[in-house]
Amino acid sequence: MSDKASIISLNCLIPGEEVSFDIKISSANQVSILADKIRNRRLDLFKDTDSSKLILYMNKAEADSVVILGLKNDKGAILSGTELMKHENTILSYFNGQPSPKYQGEKGINVIVYSPVVLEENPQDTGL
Repeated sequence: MSDKASIISLNCLIPGEEVSFDIKISSANQVSILADKIRNRRLDLFKDTDSSKLILYMNKAEADSVVILGLKNDKGAILSGTELMKHENTILSYFNGQPSPKYQGEKGINVIVYSPVVLEENPQDTGL
């Protein structure tokens, strides 16, 4: 375990929703643990989905409003300025410490959570 590991809070957004939710996690954990926490937090949506099937993208560049609007009409859109988070990698490999909002006055969406069903209905290059 790295001595740089710390507990961070990640703001997550599910395409089609307008409000993000936060997940607290150790940066030493693997992305698969984050997916499991997201699934358990949103059982209303993911009770029949194995957490290993959730597809997570790190939001590297986009403003919250751009992310929300970009996904409102196309829940399967893979936005520019995002990066696929591989389940076997650590959180630290994507977030080196607590991420801060990209723009003043925003909460800062860090992770976009795609259901495998949404991406099957809207096939695009997901990088998988």
